[in-house]
Amino acid sequence: MIRSFVAASALTALICACSPAQSTDPAPVETADTSTAPDVEADSVLPEDATGFITANPLPLAEDGSVRRDDYGRPYEYVFLGEKLPHITGTMLDGSTFDSDNLTKWTVIDVWGLWCGDCLADGPYVAALSTAIAQDPDLDFVSIHVPATAARTTPEEMYGKFGSIDAYFAEKGYTYPVVLDPDTSLRSALKIGWTPSYLLVSPDGVVKGYRSEFAAAKGEPVKDFLKDIARVKAEQ
Repeated sequence: MIRSFVAASALTALICACSPAQSTDPAPVETADTSTAPDVEADSVLPEDATGFITANPLPLAEDGSVRRDDYGRPYEYVFLGEKLPHITGTMLDGSTFDSDNLTKWTVIDVWGLWCGDCLADGPYVAALSTAIAQDPDLDFVSIHVPATAARTTPEEMYGKFGSIDAYFAEKGYTYPVVLDPDTSLRSALKIGWTPSYLLVSPDGVVKGYRSEFAAAKGEPVKDFLKDIARVKAEQ
């Protein structure tokens, strides 16, 4: 069923998935309040921005694989929405192994990078989200730190002024599980074209929801997202 959307210099020379050229201190983005908007029909006008939570692509995906984007560059669509999450494996920040086949609960996957200004803006929201999810025995959280491109994988390009994820967490006081993607192989497998991206995956491994930035959304983005998750879980 087509669901409703709910509104919720990175290094200046960097061509990144945050946006075509993103600053480390992005200006606030005006968003449309679509919290009371009706269900989006296949031929209706898309919301003003793509910060909201979607559980089905609002329009048929283009044959060439491209996706529709708002004026800021955020995609309205995600190619694996409603489909099985591709199998991925990787090494986590603590040295343990991550395998998506071991995701047995509802799971939120956060795809981000320290090089991305929008991801840094979302940092406090992600920390709050991971803390809230830790209180829910039926929900897990994991983040995947990805490079902007396969050509930009030096520590300076991946971690910016922080130098490492550990240093970033130490400075901000954050702590949550991180999978490392040193060469964009995970990003490519998941076909992530924007950071930050948030995926909701069911216990049977199907992508049931997608959204982008919290910081650019109106309302109470974390609470709104948790309500969206609860609604989707209740409908299964």
